[in-house]
Amino acid sequence: MISLAYSVQKMLEDQNFVKRLSSCEIMGGANNICSDKTGTLTKNQMTWTNIWTGDASTKIKDPDGKGPMNTEEFCSAKTKQYLSEGVSCNTTGVIPDAGATELAMLKFIDRCNVDYVHMRQRYVPKDLLRFQFDSSRKRMSTVIELGQEEQTEFGYPKRIHTKGASEIILSTCTHYLDQNGEKKDLNDTKR
Repeated sequence: MISLAYSVQKMLEDQNFVKRLSSCEIMGGANNICSDKTGTLTKNQMTWTNIWTGDASTKIKDPDGKGPMNTEEFCSAKTKQYLSEGVSCNTTGVIPDAGATELAMLKFIDRCNVDYVHMRQRYVPKDLLRFQFDSSRKRMSTVIELGQEEQTEFGYPKRIHTKGASEIILSTCTHYLDQNGEKKDLNDTKR
């Protein structure tokens, strides 16, 4: 109890305000608060504001908007297909109840006129192979099944989509798709 009283007193002196008194015990002893998701602490939401496709970065017009988005402004049809598969199949939530990160992703492709529920039904197999996000891997991966007409360039009927910490994902990449959806070598300069 002394600890809680001291924490409350210290927070008052520092002019810290909290909504729930129970958090004082925890926060009173904190020296630093670090967050890599700007806005989630203040607005409890995330939004895609920029997208990097190929050789260009595009600022999303009206990122908080509700209307449809023209994907032709920033990516090729092939890139849109991969993006749609990745977001749809490598997320687990739905718009009404997803976490902040997944909600931002799902809202983005929803505005791109992608039916993520239909994509999941089409590509996610019944015997799902998914590597959930954890702090050691810093990424999440899901293997999807392609139709016979959609096999990879190497003839595989499956594709893996991964999302996570950019430095981890980038370190595993050897190629990227340019603005036209063409596969290009990813060299150190481009990385």
